[in-house]
Amino acid sequence: MTKKYRVLFLGLVGNEEAFKARMSKLGASMPTVDLMISKAPVILKGGMTLKEARQYADAVQLAGGKVNIQEQGLFEEPETMKRSLHIKPLEDFVMCPECGYKQLRERACVKCGHVFYSETTGQA
Repeated sequence: MTKKYRVLFLGLVGNEEAFKARMSKLGASMPTVDLMISKAPVILKGGMTLKEARQYADAVQLAGGKVNIQEQGLFEEPETMKRSLHIKPLEDFVMCPECGYKQLRERACVKCGHVFYSETTGQA
């Protein structure tokens, strides 16, 4: 489980016009910025990791806003992040002398069918 965070806009630190100009450079529309300023404190964005929330908060702070990062809750990590990666050791691989294909050690080559060793004698 990973924690979720949200970024709150609390108000302005400096000049309102400079803040609006900097926020427009970040891609925020003027009506949205005006609404943020008039309705502060406002949740700007939620459901982020701490790293994402910090990046978002830093951008708004550099524009001249006062922000706060709050813990929002927990969410499941994607299944791909939970799985461990198991890599077979080099000794488990063999190269076929006929075709050069590299594969996990088997009785025969999966590409050309060359038999590496006989199961009855244990030799090639």
